[in-house]
Amino acid sequence: MANQSRQGQGGGGQGGGGQPQGQQQNGGESGGIAGAMQTAREGVQDLGRRVQEGVGQFGGRASDAYDSAREGLAHGYRRAEGAIARNPGSSVLVGFGVGFGLGVLLTVLLSRREEDSWYEKYVPDRLRDIPDRLRNIHLPESIARHMPGH
Repeated sequence: MANQSRQGQGGGGQGGGGQPQGQQQNGGESGGIAGAMQTAREGVQDLGRRVQEGVGQFGGRASDAYDSAREGLAHGYRRAEGAIARNPGSSVLVGFGVGFGLGVLLTVLLSRREEDSWYEKYVPDRLRDIPDRLRNIHLPESIARHMPGH
């Protein structure tokens, strides 16, 4: 009776179920591929779920950091606003000083150094040597004592 139940299930002899034995083995290989594909599909789905959870956690942390930074900046802005309201004159002077300082800094950084000065570029040669010629002339002692270098 045990033999009959095995044969009735198709697991027995050669012609059980009307298929030759070689075709049953191919069906078994096909089932192995399908099982491997199912396992791979489940692995990819699991990976997708983990990535989605990680992105969700990162988004939550980024949102918290943004909110914290926004609150900190708003608090600092309110403090600065209060300080300006209490000291308007000083605030204007500080603003002027900061602006002037930035202007000087940018001018120094962005301007090119000129090799010749304005004096050397635009004053004619005959006028440039006037100070030297005046030093070499003989002046009366009353004037010469007031001149530098005498």
